Amino acid sequence: MGDFRKWLPTWTVLSQRDNGQNRGDGGGGVGENSSWTELSSLGPELSREHSNTSPVWKPVWYTGWHTGVLICAATALVVLFINVGLTIYAVANAGYEMEGGTVMLYPGGSCDRSKTIGTWLHLGINVLSTLLLSSSNYTQQCLAAPTRSEIDSAHARRRWMDIGVPSVRNLFRIKLERTFLWIAIGLTSIPLHLLYNSAVYTSLTANSYAVAIVATNDAKPGGYLDMLDGLEDSQEFLKWRDGALFRDVVERYINRARIYQYLVPSDCMERYNRDFVSDRSNLFLVVRNSSTSTYNATLLDMFGVSGGEPMASNWICRNNLAPRDSPCDPNKLVENVKGGHPWRMELTRGEVEISGCLSEKTDENCTVQFTLQIMIIVICCNFVKACCMIMAVVRTREPTLVTLGDAVDSFLRVPDPTTVGMCFSDRRFVILEWRRGRSIGARPWKQEGVQRWWRSVSETRWLICNLFCLITIIAAGILLRMGIRRDASYGSTSLKSMWNRGLGKVNSVSLVTLTFRNITEATLLANLPQTILSFLYLTYNSLFTCMLLGHEWSLFAHHHRTLRVTSPRPGQRSTYWLQVPYTYAIPLMTLSGLLHWLTSQSIFLARVDVFDELGESISKTISGVGYSCIATIFALTLGILALVAATGIGSRSFAAEIVTVGSCSAAISAACHAWGEDTERIVGRKIRWGDVGFVRSQMARHLTFSSEEGVKVGKPVVGEVYAGIGEKGE
Repeated sequence: MGDFRKWLPTWTVLSQRDNGQNRGDGGGGVGENSSWTELSSLGPELSREHSNTSPVWKPVWYTGWHTGVLICAATALVVLFINVGLTIYAVANAGYEMEGGTVMLYPGGSCDRSKTIGTWLHLGINVLSTLLLSSSNYTQQCLAAPTRSEIDSAHARRRWMDIGVPSVRNLFRIKLERTFLWIAIGLTSIPLHLLYNSAVYTSLTANSYAVAIVATNDAKPGGYLDMLDGLEDSQEFLKWRDGALFRDVVERYINRARIYQYLVPSDCMERYNRDFVSDRSNLFLVVRNSSTSTYNATLLDMFGVSGGEPMASNWICRNNLAPRDSPCDPNKLVENVKGGHPWRMELTRGEVEISGCLSEKTDENCTVQFTLQIMIIVICCNFVKACCMIMAVVRTREPTLVTLGDAVDSFLRVPDPTTVGMCFSDRRFVILEWRRGRSIGARPWKQEGVQRWWRSVSETRWLICNLFCLITIIAAGILLRMGIRRDASYGSTSLKSMWNRGLGKVNSVSLVTLTFRNITEATLLANLPQTILSFLYLTYNSLFTCMLLGHEWSLFAHHHRTLRVTSPRPGQRSTYWLQVPYTYAIPLMTLSGLLHWLTSQSIFLARVDVFDELGESISKTISGVGYSCIATIFALTLGILALVAATGIGSRSFAAEIVTVGSCSAAISAACHAWGEDTERIVGRKIRWGDVGFVRSQMARHLTFSSEEGVKVGKPVVGEVYAGIGEKGE
């Protein structure tokens, strides 16, 4: 095959008068009544007996799947420019700060705004990640597609290759350069999906604060010492007094060093009934005069609330006069007070009613950050992907059989001698008999009943996809149960409370109780599900690829169809999608992007800076992994529906009864031994597979492809004996 013509990079189709000298049909067929002569320079799939035909049509290396890969490369470059642009903008912007490799995208301000920015950035990241994943999958499938010479070499050793589907099997039999590009694209996907979502994260703030219960709504200058009366024996107060913190808080209040706002009880409770109080700090609860008639001291009680602690707002129920047989729920208490009930508390020396509060207002300092090191890794992987895709177009000029139509076209033009005499064979026959070199003879056609789409998927693919999907769903379900139980320990079990916690929102309860040595460990744990989900998407996509390949194959037994090839000749149609049409590809991409986003909201990087009561320094930083039960429920539901949808689509019936070849190159080859008609005439017209009549040399009927103007094609007849044609087609 070394003398076959190369595919030349040209868009032109040369025109010559067809004199019929190089045509086996005497000039009829597609070229009849036309100035176009047919199909001469066909690349490596042509045999030597075809090499003397005059060059009329020349396939091009940058059409068909090459155009698709160019689009994928362009997509990867666009994503690369976005990543580089975002990084340069953040680093070069003089108004932002960079500390320890962490860049501020939103340098401190409203926590609601920072959460909104973070949500949209994560949504954009998942869109970009899905585009890269789909582009990588497309390019890898094209790179793993075999050439005709590679198939002939494999068939000579009784080995078969995959056609039209993503394949790892082919990597051991294709050109080393394509294997290297395939591996490079695959390996760069791992750090991308492991790190990309944590490149951007929201850093929240929480304030620790003091709560003082006072008899008056004001204090005289220098009079705060009178507020100490009666509290000398309080252990909690001694802790405050020893640290001189109480004195500082009261002095700032008396001197009006900070802005205090008077709030009614319902507003006061609502503003402090939060996981992280970021816009409020120290609080003075003022009791009604009638409640303090027996007290001589100004300060009645005092305690501290540590920001960032689980259920920090439970202080609202502190000494609350609630029924002893039921625990106090801060949310329920807030609703009661908003409904007009009094806010009452029981102190050591009696009962008081809160009439209002003086709340210290503070500025929020929530930020949106991204880690420069992670972005550099993402950009490098993105760059390698784009280069590999460009190389796949530039370097891969030998025609490959990417689609089912490419394979049928090649095998009809140049029949494969290793599959002669087995027109009835399916993938199972190839694996069990042909591959082991067993003898091939005529066999009767057996009615197999209604054939389903799932028959075109190998048992291995079904097992891998379903097994890993089920394992992931079960593992996610177990983790969800653990999360719900942990939330229940803090009195939060209802769907309403889960919904109130939100999707992807950091809260004091839903934090993974693990000790992380650094933020990198937390990042890897938070993004591990993203990598697993990407693998599941590839296996899930391969199921649809195989089923749709089987569907397209069955249509050839239902009616005459034009061959769909990547580099069309006259009478054929071109294609830019491989085996999954856009009506399936777009929903699959949407499903992938939505699942990735829900997963990023189910488990995520959590960082909270906790300020001290004076708001002057950060007392501690919470760095870990947060989870959202409601987001996990949504992700699990969508995953289960996707698995059920695949099973439902797999139960659809094929258009017609036909041998189930799947993606097996040998089975496809066996069905393409034409009889009674010139192959050039067949491939340039609409073709159909079926019973083409009795072959005397084989004393049996034959199953193959024929054109709509050629040999009449019928359905296989149950009980009839079928066999392939001889070496010369007799």
